[in-house]
Amino acid sequence: MDADQALDLPDVLPLPPLDGRLRYRSGAVARMLRMPVATLRIWERRYQVTDVHCTPAGHRLYAAEDVKRLALLKQLTGIGHAISHIAKLSLTQLQDVAQGHARLLERAPEAAAARAVASVASAVAGPVPPRRYDDAALAVFAQLSGNIACECPAQVVALLGQLTQFEDYSAQCQQLNPADAALHAELQRVAGTARALFEQALEQIAIYEGLLPPPAGLAGPVASGAT
Repeated sequence: MDADQALDLPDVLPLPPLDGRLRYRSGAVARMLRMPVATLRIWERRYQVTDVHCTPAGHRLYAAEDVKRLALLKQLTGIGHAISHIAKLSLTQLQDVAQGHARLLERAPEAAAARAVASVASAVAGPVPPRRYDDAALAVFAQLSGNIACECPAQVVALLGQLTQFEDYSAQCQQLNPADAALHAELQRVAGTARALFEQALEQIAIYEGLLPPPAGLAGPVASGAT
């Protein structure tokens, strides 16, 4: 049995006349850090993670700095650092590692947004594929998809209609206003790329919902298994 558990000791004990600071026994530290006492003992025995003070009776007593160090170790092991790799780092070094993770987390949304913009820019830069489905095929598909609970097929069909209209409108504007031709060419390319992506999405939805994808430029879709 651990010496701390052999006697019913208070959570906070004064350090015998060494520096007069209050010390916390291991059970109290484990509760504060929400970690098992057994884990704390293993860290101390294998890695000597703190300069813990032991009483003549064998009770381990932790100062406030020890608790702060243990809190950082627990935080860093929780995000993937091996205790064997960080056990010997100083308190300042542990704080630097933790702050480095914090800075990465702060930049993560910006990095994700930048990757998304780059992905869209890459897609827009390529040639725009022609329409896969004409208005008649989409209309039939939207009517058939009304038989299922999910509204995604009808919503995507509506989006495709709007994107196609804007794509055509941008193409017309290039002819009407030569001064803005470059701008409208870019808008046409963006709309066409978005339209192509949603055409792919419509096919995926159709397969998921058990409907055959609308045939490109031909008749409308039919339900799976229909004769």
